[in-house]
Amino acid sequence: MENTEHHLVFGIKDQKFSVNVKQVSSIIQLPKLFKVPQAPDYISGVINVEGDVIPVIDSGIKIKMDAIVLNDLSQVVILQREQNEENGVNKLGFLVDDVNDVVDFDPLKIQPLPTSKYHFDERMIDGMHKLDNDFIMQINVGNLFKDEIDELFAEAEIN
Repeated sequence: MENTEHHLVFGIKDQKFSVNVKQVSSIIQLPKLFKVPQAPDYISGVINVEGDVIPVIDSGIKIKMDAIVLNDLSQVVILQREQNEENGVNKLGFLVDDVNDVVDFDPLKIQPLPTSKYHFDERMIDGMHKLDNDFIMQINVGNLFKDEIDELFAEAEIN
């Protein structure tokens, strides 16, 4: 299976999702969360991870599946996006219900979402992988950093 990629599988609202492990910096229990006034509703706040201020997205709200209900299994997947040499790496916390496993997927076997005809905003999901009798939706990490998130990073750099 030379075409496979390692993906971290996690749960959001009884559904399974994945991201490529190359985009995962770490997985942590939710530390103290600092609210950000007037932030979009899907921004739970910011956390301090090794001196870095990292915005935390409520994954349930961001993908329009209701807010994550915090419990002992809730975790924050710290995602990273490479930037140019000036800005280095941007990190983003992605609050999830639970973290399941690391699984190998063949990127050539990803199936498109069957929702195009319903005008569903597919920017957050690249497609679906079939695993046993389950479907695992692949999150597009790059698009999580778009729009308001880019603005938050820019604002943090100004301040």
